[in-house]
Amino acid sequence: MARKNQKSALGYICLALVAICAIVAIVGVTQNWTVFDIGGEEVTGSTLKDYIGEDISWDKVFDSGSTSTTMAALGYLAAAAVCVVLVAYILKQLFTNGLFRVIVILLGVVTMAAGVAAIAYAANQTSGLSTSTSDLGGILGSMVEGFENLVGGSTGVNLGIGCYLTSIGAIGGGLFAVVGSIKR
Repeated sequence: MARKNQKSALGYICLALVAICAIVAIVGVTQNWTVFDIGGEEVTGSTLKDYIGEDISWDKVFDSGSTSTTMAALGYLAAAAVCVVLVAYILKQLFTNGLFRVIVILLGVVTMAAGVAAIAYAANQTSGLSTSTSDLGGILGSMVEGFENLVGGSTGVNLGIGCYLTSIGAIGGGLFAVVGSIKR
């Protein structure tokens, strides 16, 4: 009888890992999602807040011409999803109802999908915006003095650390929630 009321160590370990992943995802939202590099040196970056601007509305998010707002919405959605999974997982640990297990598993799968969608969309938007610095050095060398010596490295818009942190946090948080809920 005492064995039935005991929680497994795996459940508490997964709870701690989901909490860590939620923190990682939230930190990722505050960091640069895209960075502009010249010759491998980071020049400037943009956070999700920079992409939204001051006026956000859902019709603007689903507008086909508003790719940056959609990227920001996916990033915020991934971070919010892992926080919702954390709360649901805590409730699952407190209450031994089979319904909470199913809810946490479903939310975990949705959270993993949100993390994958966020990084895939951001990578798709930044792909093709990079070039090699040898090409750029020739172009800029003719216009601006000092750029003709750029050789090697990548130049353009690349994914920043914030995109990776948010996506890894969402994917990991969803995965740990599912693993902790499947094991009785």
